[in-house]
Amino acid sequence: MSQVFHRFGACVGRHPRGVFAAWAVAIALGVWGSGKFEVAAQNGTSDLYGSPSHDVAETLRSDFSVPFLEPLVVAVSTPMLSADDAALLAWDRDAARALRGLPAVKRVAAYSDSRDPHLRAPNGHQGLLLVELAATDVPGQQRAVPIVRAALAPLRAQLTALDPEARVAVTGGPAADYDINTSSAQGGDRAEKRALPLTLAILVVAFGTVIAAALPFLMGLATTTVSLGLAFVLARLMPVSNLLGNVVTMVGLAIGIDYSLLMVKDYRERLQHSPVLEAVAQTVAEAGTTILWSGSTVAIGLLGLLFSPILETRSVGIGGALVVLVSVLAAVTLLPACLALLGNRIELWPWRRPSAAAPDGKSGWARLAEWIVRRPLRTLAAATGAVVLLALPVSGAHSGFSNEAWFMPRELESRIGADLLSHQGAADTALTVRALLRTTDGQPVLAADHDAALKDYLTRLERDARVAEVASPLAARGDAAHLYSSRDGHSALIEITPANGSSMRQVQQLARDLRRIVPVGPFTVTIGGTPAFYNDFSDYMWKSFPKVFGFVIVTTLLLLFAAFRSYLLPLKAVIANLLAVAAGYGAVVAIFQFGWLHGLVGLERPFSSIPLEVPLMIFCLSFGLSMDYELFLLFRIQRQFALHGDNDRATAEGLAAVGPVITGAGLIMTAVFGAFVSASLPALKMIGVGLCVAVLVDASVIRAFVVPAFMSVAGRWNWYPGYSQGPGSERR
Repeated sequence: MSQVFHRFGACVGRHPRGVFAAWAVAIALGVWGSGKFEVAAQNGTSDLYGSPSHDVAETLRSDFSVPFLEPLVVAVSTPMLSADDAALLAWDRDAARALRGLPAVKRVAAYSDSRDPHLRAPNGHQGLLLVELAATDVPGQQRAVPIVRAALAPLRAQLTALDPEARVAVTGGPAADYDINTSSAQGGDRAEKRALPLTLAILVVAFGTVIAAALPFLMGLATTTVSLGLAFVLARLMPVSNLLGNVVTMVGLAIGIDYSLLMVKDYRERLQHSPVLEAVAQTVAEAGTTILWSGSTVAIGLLGLLFSPILETRSVGIGGALVVLVSVLAAVTLLPACLALLGNRIELWPWRRPSAAAPDGKSGWARLAEWIVRRPLRTLAAATGAVVLLALPVSGAHSGFSNEAWFMPRELESRIGADLLSHQGAADTALTVRALLRTTDGQPVLAADHDAALKDYLTRLERDARVAEVASPLAARGDAAHLYSSRDGHSALIEITPANGSSMRQVQQLARDLRRIVPVGPFTVTIGGTPAFYNDFSDYMWKSFPKVFGFVIVTTLLLLFAAFRSYLLPLKAVIANLLAVAAGYGAVVAIFQFGWLHGLVGLERPFSSIPLEVPLMIFCLSFGLSMDYELFLLFRIQRQFALHGDNDRATAEGLAAVGPVITGAGLIMTAVFGAFVSASLPALKMIGVGLCVAVLVDASVIRAFVVPAFMSVAGRWNWYPGYSQGPGSERR
């Protein structure tokens, strides 16, 4: 493979202007496409097709006439006006009329029309309007949210004129999804801008010259831009979440710079002994081969997300694999072309002189490596123990959904609306459990023969201390009764409102328990509503974990065996990466669930649970990215071992040569991921913290201490069966 890459590198070196021109066109198209990606991508949360909660929702839409299944809620607070004041009633009618005139709105429920007590708080100073959207699909509902808010903008000003302390906010499920996705996209953009200056500063310090530092920086920008352009094309061909843009930005900057860092360092070393063209060819042959294997392992980690049941995480996997492919391609084509054009000018504009060598001629990394191989067992035990301590909080992790208001940033309108609803005791109405009751004897639900069984069933539900209210066709009055029965009469809707103040875990457990409560007789019960959706989501996610972990670990083992022809090195690499992942997730649990130092990351309050997407994304992202450092180090050690057959010496030489690259790459990834810690959305903060800690631990402890110590302890078993005799037995 090295010979093939050598010829390829020589070809690029001979035609650098043509390669550069082709990439210039690709970058220009990427700039155009990246500006349109957000429009083409899909906002919102994807459905769980085939799940019980999805089936209930579809049945209610098709067979029932139930209004306001997934409404927007206009929360209104007027401390100086009462709901029955003439001025507020007139405003309420105007707001309802304005919303009903929107094509995106199907119907509106307002207190001024019905005097329904559910639409006002007991104190009379808070109320709400329910807005049923015409769209039933997620993208359509997302597009409707800003339209509704825009229509209410002038009415908000009118209400403020009546009551200076008045507040109006649009909330509800579709609004919350819209705000979260919009905040996520904006958070990614802001994180990129914050990371760029620090990244450039790290590169200048690492290389000592402005030109050498600028190349990896520009490569990271180029790969990110081209990848976002390709993401736009992908979004036109298939549904993708806008979270794909976040991962392209996050991974593209980090990995694009990492690969360029390795290439530029290798080229500068070879330039001291070879002419420019040969130095380019040799760099592509050695560093390019390492990058190809590294990119393959990173892509495997990200493609594991394709086994996830939801569009958002699958899109992250697709976007990550896409940007890795572009980064590898840029590293072996665009960057060598730039190196060939620059030649020796890469050393221009030094900002500092090379540091003086130590009296013994050895670098600090060389002395550290020799110290480790002389004390491998003690080093291995101490370093591994430190990582395990960082990972210990994982044992107390609670994963799932949270209905804590502070999970959404204070500035989001849907959070403001949720706070207003909580003040009027309506915060838990969005957690209503819907039981779909069907008959199996061919008779209508409300047939006389079913009366006793239905009353007994409803009584059992009402006696549950976790239930505040039960709505059913038997309890509904007047014209409302038909809303709880299907058009054919063979199905009925039972709405169970949980007790006020119930935690998400309690409500989800209530939804699970309701699956086992069935009326005596010819009936079946299917549970839906938001709590049931959360249960189905958790079940689907837990079922996907073995597939994701199994695919990533097994495929990585096979790929590493192909790269090193060793049984031991792949196992060691996977275990080391799992340690880094555990440390990263341990930090997330400690900060976001236990509340340790949560103020340092700008967290309002800790949470009772960590969303299941977080550990999944931390595993796939950090497992693949951490393998970069592993392969940078192992390929260099392998090369040195092939020269002289001394395992300890090869380990020390490899760490001395690659240690600075790993440190620089780790700092750059930390800068990129650390920028996401300051995002307003807690989920982005969690992922940023997890990746930041995983990369730091990996670069500073695992690759610098654990891996070389293990290599020294294992000795020649590291290379079995690929190297049988040491020098000269290299298979490439």
